[in-house]
Amino acid sequence: MENKIIYQNITNFLKNRDWKHSGERRNRDIFIPPQNLGFDEKYRLHIYNKFEKKDFKEVMIFILEIIAEIYDENFYELKSIVFGDKQILSLNIKNSNHIDGKPNILFFNIFINKLKELLEEVVNFSVIKKAHFFHKMEEAERYLNYCKFIKNEKGSLISKIELPNREKIKDGNLFEKSITANEINNNLIEIIYFFNKKIISSDDLKLNDAFLLSNKKYISVNVANKLKNLYTGIDLADLEISLKSIEKSRNTFIKNLNKQKINNLNEFSKIIREKIKEISENTFQGKIIELRSKNVESDDNLIVVLGEINKVKSKIAIKLNSKEIKICSDAFKNNKTISVNAVIEKEKKQYKVIKLKKIEVF
Repeated sequence: MENKIIYQNITNFLKNRDWKHSGERRNRDIFIPPQNLGFDEKYRLHIYNKFEKKDFKEVMIFILEIIAEIYDENFYELKSIVFGDKQILSLNIKNSNHIDGKPNILFFNIFINKLKELLEEVVNFSVIKKAHFFHKMEEAERYLNYCKFIKNEKGSLISKIELPNREKIKDGNLFEKSITANEINNNLIEIIYFFNKKIISSDDLKLNDAFLLSNKKYISVNVANKLKNLYTGIDLADLEISLKSIEKSRNTFIKNLNKQKINNLNEFSKIIREKIKEISENTFQGKIIELRSKNVESDDNLIVVLGEINKVKSKIAIKLNSKEIKICSDAFKNNKTISVNAVIEKEKKQYKVIKLKKIEVF
């Protein structure tokens, strides 16, 4: 890391926490602390500013130790932020009856995998900028390859990840601007905060158009689904997530999770998909091209119909009960057309019926 960047990082760290630059004296920049730290009014912090000197890093490490003590921060994390130009994501699991302060390898493997999936979808959303999508972007893999997962201390329920910062995750071109890791990190904490405060914690969830449009930059079905998986994966334990960087630390905390609060995320995803026409009621006609049934007397049967949805030829999967499968079996054998009225949901390569209202043979 260039000495000049280290100097900029440490001075910006102070400025972002309301320290005032009051001048320069003998190769040092002088900073006055904010009143909320409770220092004597004569206290000053001197920051070495001679980048070309051989002892520059050694002196800056000493200054960093002082800052770590002032803010009760982990020195090595602060060194990673200032000297390594990284950011630190911290996840602190609290009040879990199942974990009871004794984390195990299997639990954290599941937790880390779900966390990686969440990070991946935040990157995808940052690049694609759509409320819902079915494909993944190479930028997500690039971002995760920059991340360094820090080993938990023995007995700790705190997981930490060293995140990239200035690294370019998406190259810019004539029509699109580049995207840095810092932008993705900011999106991560802001989107999770939005879901925690506005969606999950809401006792009266109302997702009207005005609300959704005013919060468009946070609206992602993919992220909502992965956040739900993360929370259910830790058995709805309280969870604090914080992002530490040169800027002021930011955090979001979710507690007292229950099935109703998690269901808010399900309701959010459903409504968004209805708004973008991925879930809708349709009437369509077509031929059955596939029929699956291990036992026609059961309600676990499936047909695939080749029909037309919004003037586009599409495959539609329909689950059927024992009565419906017998009707469709005859239609399949005799190559007859069927008519279906149903609520359908768009998937990656086809549609599926989520509520069958009427089915008949022509």
